[in-house]
Amino acid sequence: MTTTTVADGRSRAELITLSSVSAVHLISHFYWLVFVPLLPALKDLLQVSFLELGFAITVMNVVSAATQAPTGFLVDRFGARLFLVLGVAVGAAGFVLIGVVATYPALLAGAVLIGLGNAVYHPADYSILSAEMSPERMGRAYSIHGFMGYLGFAVAPPIVLGLAWLGGTQFALVASGLLGVLVATSLLPGLARERRDARRRKGAVAKGSSARDLITKKVMALTLMFVLVNLSTGMMQTYMVVAFADLMGLSRSVGNTALTAFLFALVLGILLGGVLADRSERQSYVAAAGFGAAAVLLIALGYLHPDAPLALVLIASAGFLAGIIMPSRDLLVRKASPPDAVGRVFGIVTTGFNFGGMIGPLLGGALIDHAMPAWIFYGSAVFMALTVAVALLVERSGERAGAG
Repeated sequence: MTTTTVADGRSRAELITLSSVSAVHLISHFYWLVFVPLLPALKDLLQVSFLELGFAITVMNVVSAATQAPTGFLVDRFGARLFLVLGVAVGAAGFVLIGVVATYPALLAGAVLIGLGNAVYHPADYSILSAEMSPERMGRAYSIHGFMGYLGFAVAPPIVLGLAWLGGTQFALVASGLLGVLVATSLLPGLARERRDARRRKGAVAKGSSARDLITKKVMALTLMFVLVNLSTGMMQTYMVVAFADLMGLSRSVGNTALTAFLFALVLGILLGGVLADRSERQSYVAAAGFGAAAVLLIALGYLHPDAPLALVLIASAGFLAGIIMPSRDLLVRKASPPDAVGRVFGIVTTGFNFGGMIGPLLGGALIDHAMPAWIFYGSAVFMALTVAVALLVERSGERAGAG
């Protein structure tokens, strides 16, 4: 067998792995936004308030945050594909339960199941990619993985609303759950091989790094970085439409256009960021440059109160620059992970997403309620600047450790 044939076979195997894992990542983000376009209909269907619906979404975040790190340990012990399939199935069961029973207690029970399922995705996804992708293509693999996740955010509202138009709210919930199960079947062919590998390394992992060993200063700094990244982009995504109207006097349609432009530009930035991450030896500098420039644009947006065309250009440019850092951020975590503990470290670090998701909406809502819409942009810029500082500190600590 020639070297070229072996390389071609490996490339095909990597493409299959990347395609299946990225498709499931799309579903994970899709699942997180299924409720959003259905909130008015759920309010009428369940005869509850928006506060009660918001509490269900909070339950999802809390459950996911509480179980993500322990799930990372299970992923490393028993196999990432196995838990990825189980995660999709548990999340799907949550949507099916709500769709079939359609009561508020069922909504809360379903929210718990969806939160449990969501806890699996990041530790399992990154564990598979880190083990099966070539190091020289890892940044691009992470960028495609991230691209598909944010694409899931983008396609969720129209797909869910289309399903609701076809068969009603309950049908949309059940169909959304089953859609994830269908996508997860692409992981099944690799399960048998993974189970064999898991049995071989079971003893080694049991004797490997403990939780106390993994929770280092560097891992804690990276967790903080994930909190700050979510705060910087999440708060703005949630309240951008309101801020455009209150701060600049622009219509809600312009605000919605700005939000769409920001998200799609961010997705394009992720793709470019993968190439830059693979070509750079110091991913923290890529992260610092992207987020630093994005922060400047957001400050300009809040200070200048521009008209609609310039505001759209500024917000899209900020989104693109923010997207560039995502693959470099993920590679920083991979560098901090022992080879047999990638799932565990990602499980710990990505809980930062959930903590950011809990804090950001409350902080942004308080700013809007106190007539401070400019601080939606200023605040996001501050969190971006803090992200840059943490990324540079992580890189510097790594350099000191290497020198030692």
